[in-house]
Amino acid sequence: LKQARHPTLVACRGLLPAMYRAIPVANKACADRIRSRNHELHKERIRKMRPQVDTTVPTTLHLDHLRNNLKREQLLEERYHEIDRENRILLQKMSDVMKQQSYTPRAKSAGASLNRDARKTELMRITQENGAILRRIQQAQPVYNHIAWEDSYKKSATYMKNTAEYPVVLRRKPSRASSLTPMSQSAGSGFHKEAGSPSGASAAGGGGTAGGVIA
Repeated sequence: LKQARHPTLVACRGLLPAMYRAIPVANKACADRIRSRNHELHKERIRKMRPQVDTTVPTTLHLDHLRNNLKREQLLEERYHEIDRENRILLQKMSDVMKQQSYTPRAKSAGASLNRDARKTELMRITQENGAILRRIQQAQPVYNHIAWEDSYKKSATYMKNTAEYPVVLRRKPSRASSLTPMSQSAGSGFHKEAGSPSGASAAGGGGTAGGVIA
């Protein structure tokens, strides 16, 4: 098996492949001068290169019939003349109206209605029915008793405060459990637990656990 050789080692021994070898020349100075001259000629040819597509302005662009659209100008001129003629006619009509005397329109004599009595009778009937409906609505008794609802709500709130170990806080964000104080230790709360409740007994003994807060 042949071992891979390092390019530097191969170059030192003169065994470079053909792709890495320089073109052999008789005089390096002359070769560099010829190479530089060829490069300058190449750049000069690139600079003077012309495109195959003609991008110059066409000569027909300067013709008058191409730069000016005579048909469009004629149509615009005719339109302006038409507008002027209509304006003159309108002005003449306005001046004629102002010169005439004030015009008072005559009242049109309407004929007698053939179903006037029938329409009047129907209108009276509709008015009476609307009045009867209004009286029935005003005299109707309510089905729901809001006073009883209020009493029931107050009674339920009293039961909830009596059964809760901690003060009941409604419509507020829940606070941390460490900041809660049993009602048996809070002063001035005005709510006391029943003596026979298990939670009250545990709170009085000091060894009870925190109960649930009803919100």
